[in-house]
Amino acid sequence: MTAAGMRRRRPLRKKLTAGLAAVAVAAVLVGVPTAAPAETRGYVISMVHTATWGNTDTCPRGDNGGLSDLKVRRLVGRGFSESEARAILASGGVDADGNRVPIRELPRLNGRAVDPGNVPVLVADPQVRTAEGRFAHGFDLNGVVEPDAFEDPVSGELGVDNQMWRALGCFEVYQVRRPVRPYNEDIAWDTALDAMPAWLMSVTGDDLDADGDVTVTFDRSLNVAMRDARVGVLSGATYVVDPDPRSHSVFAGRIEDGVLTVEPGDFSMQGESQFYAILRFTGTRLRLEMADHGGASGIIGGYQPWRDYFHYLAIRGEENAQVDLPGVYYAMKRLADAVPDPETGENTAISAAYFLEAVPAFHATLAGEVVARAVGPGPALSGPAVHENVTLDPE
Repeated sequence: MTAAGMRRRRPLRKKLTAGLAAVAVAAVLVGVPTAAPAETRGYVISMVHTATWGNTDTCPRGDNGGLSDLKVRRLVGRGFSESEARAILASGGVDADGNRVPIRELPRLNGRAVDPGNVPVLVADPQVRTAEGRFAHGFDLNGVVEPDAFEDPVSGELGVDNQMWRALGCFEVYQVRRPVRPYNEDIAWDTALDAMPAWLMSVTGDDLDADGDVTVTFDRSLNVAMRDARVGVLSGATYVVDPDPRSHSVFAGRIEDGVLTVEPGDFSMQGESQFYAILRFTGTRLRLEMADHGGASGIIGGYQPWRDYFHYLAIRGEENAQVDLPGVYYAMKRLADAVPDPETGENTAISAAYFLEAVPAFHATLAGEVVARAVGPGPALSGPAVHENVTLDPE
């Protein structure tokens, strides 16, 4: 063979050598397990409301009653007897002589009458009764089990900090337990579902059916929530993720025995003015039960700017919120327990807890890429349908 012929065969020999080496490496790797790609499951929030736990020991000093009780107190404060006040309310707001009686005298600012919900400091603190008792939903946010701290009725966690429950818990509208929801929030959420961009959650991990570390992400959608035939929130629908960072929150989390928790962090979600204009926490905690049907439910909480929730109540007004607005304002201000103002020293945030429910959903980007998948059929009843069909057999 000529030297030229040998030179022409060398490239072929190199290719054969490289190919055999690759086959040898592949043979060595046969049977070696490879890491499974991370999985991301998507959810849409089907219900959120203040986590309530009305109990016999919640208001041992008496409660604040409901809207009619508030009106009676206002009339008594104007000089009527209790019987006269109740007679006025029963007759549609007129006295025995047929004269219309204002329930309250509005405070004045710059010579003009104003709603006390807008400027509550114009009204004296009515010293509403606040909640006590053993139980309240929530978390030990400060790491200290104080003598008057609550115990979570579901998880059994001690040292629960939930000062917002103290401020609200003795109003009749909040003295309920799931599946019954506070009336003012129930109506607001049911209305918001059909107009407000949906709230989304996703969970990413190597094996979401086993214990392990995960990443939990919250976003707002560009779509409103889709209803099912029972007026709940439809499982398996697709939502486009809003890229706006104002409603994007990411947490390191963990699933243990089917319960999802997160490391403390900041949470923020844009809402709508007729519902929560914004829901945000510092030191956020999460505890969700991951159900076999693919849904999740539990508690989210942390330190919330207390004026955020008061703003929600003030927008609703006393007739719909069914609380004494100045009373709640002063109670929240007095009970706030975090984030002191650097100038005044007054706390600007209050420990709080909310019930959260989510059903399976697909998440996609504006470009059409699916970034989270719905897994499971979801619950038979979700969102508003849970209360409205409370006696319905889910099977």
